[in-house]
Amino acid sequence: MNQALNVLLRAAIAAAASDREKFVDRVSGLIEDKVGTSSQTAQKVAGGIDQLVDMLDQQLFFQQLTSDHRTADGELEKKIDRLTAAIDKLNANLEKLSDR
Repeated sequence: MNQALNVLLRAAIAAAASDREKFVDRVSGLIEDKVGTSSQTAQKVAGGIDQLVDMLDQQLFFQQLTSDHRTADGELEKKIDRLTAAIDKLNANLEKLSDR
């Protein structure tokens, strides 16, 4: 997953989770209205959704921690190697010019 998308999604989850009781109440209200279930059933389902959101946040966090930064590091190493080689060639050319 894209690193920026991961951070944005985690921020949205954090905003929703900042007031869990309100989140669960709103979700259970939507379930009651749309599905026509009892308030107890809607509360249970909303609580389950809240737990799933927590699990998603944890999964995103672990993905962020374990994301493969080696590709970017490898590209950076290649660029540094090319720059080092170019500097070495430049130094060699300057030494030839100074010997003349």
